[in-house]
Parts: sequence; C-alpha cells; structure tokens
Amino acid sequence: MRHLLFGIIVLHLVSCSGSGNNQSGNNTLLFTIHQERDVYDRSDYGEPPQFAIWLENSETGEIRTVFVTYRTATGDFEGKAECPVSLPAWIGAFRKEMERDDIPTVKSPAYEAVTGATPQGKKFNTRIKVPEGSKWSYYVEVNVSGDYTAEFPEMHPDWTTDIHGNGQPSIIYMGEISGNAGEEDTPELIGRTEQMFLSTDIIKDLGGIENAKDVFSLIKVTCTN
Repeated sequence: MRHLLFGIIVLHLVSCSGSGNNQSGNNTLLFTIHQERDVYDRSDYGEPPQFAIWLENSETGEIRTVFVTYRTATGDFEGKAECPVSLPAWIGAFRKEMERDDIPTVKSPAYEAVTGATPQGKKFNTRIKVPEGSKWSYYVEVNVSGDYTAEFPEMHPDWTTDIHGNGQPSIIYMGEISGNAGEEDTPELIGRTEQMFLSTDIIKDLGGIENAKDVFSLIKVTCTN
C-alpha cells in the first residue's frame, strides 16, 4: 500500500510540473525588430541607430527598461562626452524608473543588465520576464544621427546649428501587451522628440519626418511561457 501511495504522489507531481504549466508565475515578452541598413547608410554618418525599449505597467505605473544601446546608456559617444538628444523620451522614462534627474554618463551609466551594443544585423531580439496576467504599455524609441531633411537641417535659417548631428529627431512607437502567453502586438508610431535640445516630451506632430520611419521595418512583441 505504501508503494502504491508513493507512486500516486509521484505521478501527481509529474503531471503538475509538465511543460504546459508556468510554475514561476512569470511569462516572457519577446521583442523582435528588423532594421534596414540601406536606410541608415544614407545618413551623413552611416551609423546604425540608437534605440531603446521600455515598459510601463498600465495599473501601477512601474517603468522597466528592456534594452538600450550602449552609447546612449553610457553617454560614451565618439568625439563627445554625451548626446542628450539621442533618445530623450527614454531618458524621461529612465529618470522615473531610477528616480534620477540627470542623464546617463560614463561615470553614472544605465545598469548593465539592459545595455547592449548597437545591433549590426537586420534582425534583433530581446526579452524580459513579466508576471503572468500583468498589463503593459511598451515603447520603442529609435534615432539615426545625421539624417537631415528640409524640416530638420544641419543649420536652421536663424543660423542655429545642430551641434549634436541629430538630424531627424528620435521617433517613438507605442503598443500594449499583457503577460498572458499567446498574445502578440505590433506598435504604432505616436510621435517624435526635439531636434536641437533635450526635451523628454513626445511631440505628436510628425511633419518633416521622412526616412526615419523606415529604419525599423518590423517591430513585434510576443508573450510566451
């Protein structure tokens, strides 16, 4: 009888720990991005974009950075100590997340867990664990340096110069996703930031934004076990 009971208990435990169950209470949000090299190659510098991904909890307001490219995360830009107009919307989110009022610098960078080298290839994936059933707004901000247009020139008619080589300012995509396995979402372009100076506000007017909208040909978020 003892052996029979032991076998029943083992069988029950095995059935409860099958691959279809989420024992940790967390699921994974997988971000998939495709970037188009021929678009950023045509900029004055021909460099891959700076970009950041972050989450905002729809119920609690909690902010979590998922990924940010190394230069913006550390302020380590070639030829200059920092570039505050690189990803200003993310800087605003990062300030709230970390309860800071500055920008990332070499001496005070963003935390390493979310920082990565600028991807060189077409396809990029990153992921983050979130509680099952949680609800999130997610944001993707992207910026290519030196992609000047008539609306965002290197020098404006009043002789104001784009000292950071920003060109078209960063643009921001937004979508919504939950922590329920099987859900997926594609974000919409919701706005841009300022070209000439640091402002964390998102401007809805996209007039003058041209090929910056083509740098990412795919942004998709999928929730998996």
